Amino acid sequence: MYNISFESEIEDEEKASILIVDDEELILQSLQMILERYFNVIKLSDPLKVFDVLKNNTIDILISDEMMPGMRGCELAEKVHNEYPNICKIILSGNSDKKDIVTAINKGHIYSFLFKPVDVNQLLQAVKQGLDNKRMKEMIEEQNKNLEEKNRKLLEEVLKKSTKIIEMEKFYELGKFSASIVHDLNSPLQTLITGYQLLEDEIHNSGNSNDSSENILKLIDSSLTTMENMIKSISNRINNNLSEKPVDFDLNELIRKNINYMQLKYNNISSVDVTFIPGEEVPKMKGIPLHFDQIITNLFKNSYDAMENSNQKKIVVKTFVKADNICLYLLDTGCGIKAEELDMIFNVGFSTKEHGKGTGLGLVITKQMVNSYKGKIKVESKFGEGTSFLICFPMKK
Repeated sequence: MYNISFESEIEDEEKASILIVDDEELILQSLQMILERYFNVIKLSDPLKVFDVLKNNTIDILISDEMMPGMRGCELAEKVHNEYPNICKIILSGNSDKKDIVTAINKGHIYSFLFKPVDVNQLLQAVKQGLDNKRMKEMIEEQNKNLEEKNRKLLEEVLKKSTKIIEMEKFYELGKFSASIVHDLNSPLQTLITGYQLLEDEIHNSGNSNDSSENILKLIDSSLTTMENMIKSISNRINNNLSEKPVDFDLNELIRKNINYMQLKYNNISSVDVTFIPGEEVPKMKGIPLHFDQIITNLFKNSYDAMENSNQKKIVVKTFVKADNICLYLLDTGCGIKAEELDMIFNVGFSTKEHGKGTGLGLVITKQMVNSYKGKIKVESKFGEGTSFLICFPMKK
């Protein structure tokens, strides 16, 4: 009777699978009798068929004879390790010197080297320790994978937050710059308003007023009013002034006003075909009209600038309601944006225009305003053909 002092310890283990390889049938049968009480056992007499078994079965331990026709055990162990490194390998040998053992362990990553005739307790001990070692390695590998995934997510979060901090710093500097600009603009703006009023009186009093001069005066008046409102809005933001209160307003009417303004402004420079398709079911929006006026103005200005060298100059504007959102769609036939630059158009300082023609702030401000109303902005473009913007704002409940 075999004296297995740790029999209960093995029985408590999760049942593992062992592949035994030996060219002697009697040895295969004796090893199977010893091991099949505790493990799932597969036996083979031909080492060349080992990989067929490994492809179709999950094997935890390989027990192989060292001296076999066709392939030595250490050679088999080396090949198995190259494809299945987590399998624990035990070699049995009746005649091997220390040099052979060292070579086998190094090349085949063999866990244990036992001499024949094999002591039953020694074999079972080697199997149990080999399984413990295998499971420990697998647990460490799994923990390493989990750590790598956590490190990857942590790095992504750090990069994301770092990007936000950089953007915040940019806008902080932009805010200081804006305060300086507002202060410097107030004096010349007042001069322009006074000059406009004097010019208007002079034209009317001279009796030379006509449609052309009236259109010019209307353009100047509209521009001065917009500039004055923009400066007030920027000042209020900088000073955290809450005097600007959200009101209900008609988005379609705001768009029509901007279309008229842009056509007056660019009439003598470029003839643009603007088609406006207002949504009939679009309800009034709640917000500060000047903010939305700025969004629309920025989009129109971008489109007009993009079509400077286009043979066909056309803008299509639509408003509609979709999935509880009020949407604004604008399409132009301008120069378009390169695919590799599309993700950068909302970055501070980035501009696709020629040097000196763009500040790189228009779309940045537009997106910030859209975000402040919990809206979403999407852009699609084909270089050389045109660009489209889709902005959607959630409807008030």
